[in-house]
Amino acid sequence: MPTINRNFIYLAVALVLGLVAAFAAVSYIRKEVDLRTADLSTQMTAVAVPKGDMEVGAVIYEADLAVREVPVDYVPADAVTPENYASLMGRMLRAPVREGVPLSAASLVPLYDQFSRVINEGNVGYTLQVDETNSISGMVTPGDHVDILLSTEQESGNTRVMPLLEDITVLATGTRVGEELANDDGDLGYSTMTLELQPKQAEKLTVADKAGTLRVLLRQREDATAFQLDGLTERELLQGAPTRQRRSQGVQFIIGGEG
Repeated sequence: MPTINRNFIYLAVALVLGLVAAFAAVSYIRKEVDLRTADLSTQMTAVAVPKGDMEVGAVIYEADLAVREVPVDYVPADAVTPENYASLMGRMLRAPVREGVPLSAASLVPLYDQFSRVINEGNVGYTLQVDETNSISGMVTPGDHVDILLSTEQESGNTRVMPLLEDITVLATGTRVGEELANDDGDLGYSTMTLELQPKQAEKLTVADKAGTLRVLLRQREDATAFQLDGLTERELLQGAPTRQRRSQGVQFIIGGEG
């Protein structure tokens, strides 16, 4: 019998093993691709997406959105969905969004950041420049109520103080809208105070701010009593103050007693 070269035997075995390994690898890859494709096709979820590109500052309304089925792997954790979109309508965009891309709550300005929402209908927010005195050493906080006095110099040189506004709500101190005291820069923490005013009150305060010096008075939190101040001048104050009895000029005689 002819002798078979061992090298051919080794080569044949190697070829067979290579074919088996290649077939196994191809089968595994196909199986994984089918499995992943099946997962993506079945694990879909409905999200809200913009109907068109929207820029920063745009306000989102229901008419701006459409519902789209997308793979769960591409959905942000805070995605706007048909279940929660109603609570997010009317918010402003803090970042641009693109058409058809799932909308996330993080791209919307939080409700408490939209300062206009804390102002009652018909009123306005009025920002007043304050110093340490008018901020009661920085201790006025949002939600407090204040009164405002106006001090002016008359032509006679007499100072007059008069009540200007009473029981005014403080909406914000600096950029702080919550009730916590802002103290980010220095001891005061803020240099402005935003008040809630009627338009006529805002007009009055604007004129007064140019006409004289304003002084802010902090009210007790629950006190809405009208103080009914009539105004006071420096002269009236001094005339009403007790004065020392003047001594009579000359020699004082004491008459009486026994001879």
